[in-house]
Amino acid sequence: MSVRSASAGATAAAAPARLFAAPLAWAFGPGDPRQLAALRIGLCAVLLFRLVSRGDVYLALAEQPPELFRPLSFMTLLDQMPSRSVIGACLVVGIVAAALAAAGLLARVMLPIALAAATLLNGMYTAQGKVMHNDVLLTLCLLAIVFARHGDVWSLDSWLARVRSRRRGVSRPAAAIGPAYGWPVRAAMIAVALAYLIAGLHKIFESGGVGWASSENMRWILYLASDSQGHNAIALWIADHAWLAHLSAYGLLAIECLFFLVLVKPRLRWLFVPAAVALHAGTWLTLRLDYSAQALSVVIVFVTWPSVVTWLDRRRRALTRG
Repeated sequence: MSVRSASAGATAAAAPARLFAAPLAWAFGPGDPRQLAALRIGLCAVLLFRLVSRGDVYLALAEQPPELFRPLSFMTLLDQMPSRSVIGACLVVGIVAAALAAAGLLARVMLPIALAAATLLNGMYTAQGKVMHNDVLLTLCLLAIVFARHGDVWSLDSWLARVRSRRRGVSRPAAAIGPAYGWPVRAAMIAVALAYLIAGLHKIFESGGVGWASSENMRWILYLASDSQGHNAIALWIADHAWLAHLSAYGLLAIECLFFLVLVKPRLRWLFVPAAVALHAGTWLTLRLDYSAQALSVVIVFVTWPSVVTWLDRRRRALTRG
């Protein structure tokens, strides 16, 4: 083999490595521990709110007749809904664990417990013959950070550790920017982007392609939603204007299929994050489908919280001096 052939072979072999070098460097690059802590606080707070506000919904599942039990995934291990006492116990454990995880007390133990309890409760909720995916994105984002070092700052755990160190007269170094705090945040970002992309591609490849938006599909969805609610003036107004219904459908596809661009161009967060929130707000106003957990998850994951805290601190100091 000639030197030139060997060199060409080595270059070809190195091409895949170069292709993935930049994405891997981004995914596993250093991160701010405060951003990871903000995800723990925000996502656990949303989980806590969902568990508390839907307690009656979960408890009512115990009254479902066994013949209507339609389990999916891990729920196939059961032959009927658990009893009210079991559901109640799971709900209490989830609420307590989510609250402690948000506060950062035994956070690395409480977060897995809260996530497991919520997953079981939502698995029961889905075992009614229809997949309920309102909380799927929240679950995925929590799963991305569940085993990370999310309690090293902005937590009761870190505060108690500092107190113990001072009592022993030992200096405890502050958590510094590093890879351990970067990959969980970016894993959550990737989970959000993939969730939207898969939803958009499903509409394109499984629901009529671009015709999903150009047809009368969106108008009929809005008309049916209004009828099911008795009357919805916003849904009817959009449905009565064909161009607006089509624009809404195309906008929905664009947001879902292009959201992943925020991973490549962070400045696009200013466009796509508000657009995603507006999408879910519009879904609530017209269809009365509650995707608030998904909208809040997007905001929590993509807002740079240390910068927000720094800005607020500067504003506070300026007001104090003024």
